Amino acid sequence: MRCINILSVVIAGVARLTAADSSVMTPGSSATTSLGTTPTSTATCNPCAKISAHWAEHNRQNKTTLPTVKASLAHECLKSVPLGQHEAVQLIDAIEPYLEWQSDAAYKKDPPESYFYPGFDIFGNLAKVRSNVQAGKYSNEFDFQTDLYKQVWAPGHDGHFYFKPDLLHRAFRWYRNVSIVSISENGEALPTIKLQTDVLANPKTAQALTKINGINATKYIEDTANAASLFHDADASYNSMFWSKPTAAKGNVGDFFGAYSFLFYPGDTTNLTYANGTTIEVENKAVIDGNMTGVVDGPSMYKRFCSPLPLQPAAASANTNTTINTITNVTIPGYPTPVIISPDRTISGYYLSGPGLDNVAVIYLQSFPVSNFAEFQTAISDFLRKAKAAGKTRLIIDLQGNKGGAVLLAYDFFRQLFPSIEQDGISRWKLSKTFEHLPRVVSELIKDIDPATETNLELRSLYYTPWSYRHNLNISNHNFEKFEEKYSPHTYKNTNYSNLIRINVGDPLTTTKLLGIDISGYGTRTNLTQPFEAENIVLLHDGLCESSCSTVSTLLRHQGGVKSIAMGGRPNQGPMQGVGGVKGAEGLYFNQIYQYINSVSRFTTNSTVKSGLQRFKTLPMERSVAAGINAQDQILRDNINDGIPSQYITEKADCRLYWTAPMISDVTEIWKSAANSAFNGAKCAYGGISTSKAKRGNKAPPVHGLN
Repeated sequence: MRCINILSVVIAGVARLTAADSSVMTPGSSATTSLGTTPTSTATCNPCAKISAHWAEHNRQNKTTLPTVKASLAHECLKSVPLGQHEAVQLIDAIEPYLEWQSDAAYKKDPPESYFYPGFDIFGNLAKVRSNVQAGKYSNEFDFQTDLYKQVWAPGHDGHFYFKPDLLHRAFRWYRNVSIVSISENGEALPTIKLQTDVLANPKTAQALTKINGINATKYIEDTANAASLFHDADASYNSMFWSKPTAAKGNVGDFFGAYSFLFYPGDTTNLTYANGTTIEVENKAVIDGNMTGVVDGPSMYKRFCSPLPLQPAAASANTNTTINTITNVTIPGYPTPVIISPDRTISGYYLSGPGLDNVAVIYLQSFPVSNFAEFQTAISDFLRKAKAAGKTRLIIDLQGNKGGAVLLAYDFFRQLFPSIEQDGISRWKLSKTFEHLPRVVSELIKDIDPATETNLELRSLYYTPWSYRHNLNISNHNFEKFEEKYSPHTYKNTNYSNLIRINVGDPLTTTKLLGIDISGYGTRTNLTQPFEAENIVLLHDGLCESSCSTVSTLLRHQGGVKSIAMGGRPNQGPMQGVGGVKGAEGLYFNQIYQYINSVSRFTTNSTVKSGLQRFKTLPMERSVAAGINAQDQILRDNINDGIPSQYITEKADCRLYWTAPMISDVTEIWKSAANSAFNGAKCAYGGISTSKAKRGNKAPPVHGLN
C-alpha cells in the first residue's frame, strides 16, 4: 500500500487503493479441486486446453471456489504463449514516460554505501529488455514479461514502484500450501525456520528446517526475498517470507506460500529437510485466477490475457464526518476481545495484564485507511480517553505489517499523541520534463483565483493539485508567493527537484471540506492534551511498515522522542531497522498520472507542451493488473542540505526481539515481551531501551527554517 496524499486522490476521483504488497490470497484447501496428470474427456494434449477444460468443469460444479492444477501444467501453458514482439515494444515505449516520474531513479542507480541492495539503472535496464525483444531473444511472452519485471522493478525493492504485467498476474498463481515461522527457542538464541503447523501442533517437538530443495534453508529464504521483495531492508525482506499473527490478521500467510511465484516457477514439489534428517515433499499447485473461456492453446491464451483491457472508472471517495460507536462486536481473527475497535478493523485497542503490565495499553494500527476518516479519528481518540480513564500510563503502538494509506491520518495520529508538536512532513517532487509542464500550465490558470469563492469547480480543483504553486507550504510553513519559489530546480545527483514542501494541514479547504474532519492540532481540535509521556510510549515494528506508516514512525521517533522495537529479522546478532518498507512521501498510480495529464493538457495550446504530454498512453494500465511509481521523496531534517531521500537512510530500532513459539498462537505474548523490554528492564536480543544513547522524550533539535 502506498502513501496517499488525500488531496490528490480525492480531486482526481481516485479512492481505489491497489495493494502493491506481496500478500497472496490463499485458496481454500478443502474447497478447491485439482487437476493432476490425467486430462478430462474434453481436453486435448495441449496444456492450456487441459487447464481450460478443467476450469470449465469446475465452474459447472462449484462456482464459489477457485480451481487448481499442477504447477508444471500451468508453467507449460505459460511457456507456450507466443511473444507479441511488436506489442512488447509498444508496451515498453508506453511505460517509459511514467517511469520518468519515479522520484529517486538517480538514487536507485547510485545508492549510498550504507544501502543494502545494489544500484541499478531503471532506464538502462528497460532499454536492454527492449533491445532483447527486437533481437528475438525471448522465445515466448512469459519469458519476456518475467525478464521485464526482474530487470526493471524487482531490483527497486520499493512498495510504491511496481508494474504487474497481464500474463503473469491475470491467469495463474503458483503456491505451496505451507507457511513457515521464525522461532527463537528462548528469545535469545538465534531463530530457526519451522513449519507453522508443526509449531502449532507441538512447539516443544517441532523440528527446525535445515534445507529447502537441498539448499540451506536460511539461504533459500534470503535469496528468494532479496530477489523480489518490495522492502528496502534485508531483515524486512526476510520477515516478509514468514507467517506471523499480525500479518495473518490481514490475510497474508507469508510469502514463502507463493507471493513471488510469478517470478520463480517452483516446480511440482518443494522438498523440506528437518534437522533430524527427515525429509517431506510438499506439492506445489497453480490457482486458476483467470477466465479461461475460449482458451485452447498458447495463441488463444495470449488473446485472452494479453489483449489490452479498457480502464475501469474509479470509485468516488466515501468521506464521512458522522459520529460513530467504536465499541462493536467486530473482532480480529486470532486476537483477544478489544476494548475498542473500528468497524473496518483498522484500529483496535487492548489492555495487558500481569506483573508490571496492568498499566499498559496497546493500540494496533493495521493501516491508515483512505476512507472513513472520522471513524479512524474517533476510534483513536476514544481509545486514548478510555485508556487514561482506566489508569493506563504506558502505550504500545503496534505497527506490525502496517502498509500505510492516508498520510493526513498519519499526521492526525501523531498529533493526538503529541498535540503541541507540529509535524515536519517534508517532501519534494522530481522535475522531469513532462512533470514541469503541469505546474507551468496550472499555476498560470490559478494565479488570481480565490479558492474559497471560486465558482468554477474545475479551476478550484486545479488549485488544490500539487501543480499549483499556491498549494502546499514551504518548510517554514509559509505560502509560496510565486511559481519560481516552489518550482525553481534544486539539483541533486544531476536530477532537478522542486523546493521542499509541506501539506497545508491547517487549511480547512484541504481537510474539513474534503475529508470531513479537522486534523488534530488544527481547527476545532486545538485543545487536546498529551495523553502519554514519550518515555512511556514504544513503537512495535516487524520491518514491514511502509509508506504512511513510515511517516508516522518517523514523526514519533524524530520529533516525539519515542523508542522503537523491531521483531524478527535474519538469524544474526545485531540491530535491525523497524521500518523496512518504502519511505516515499507519496505514491501515484499510472492511471492517476494519466488523469492529471489528460486534465491539464486541455488548458494549453502550446505545441511543445502538448507533444510532451501526449507521450502518456493508457496502454500500460490496459496491459497490467496494477502499476505505480514513487512520486515524492520524504526528506528528513538531517538531510535538508544533502537531499538524500529517507528511503536511503538507515535507522536501526533501539531494541530487537526474536519471535518465540508462544507468540505464534498468542499475539499478547508479543506485546508482553515488548512491554517488558520497553518499560520493565527486560533484556533485548540486541540493544535495549533503557541503555540507548538517544534522548527519550525530547523534541528533535531545531533546524534553520523549521519550527
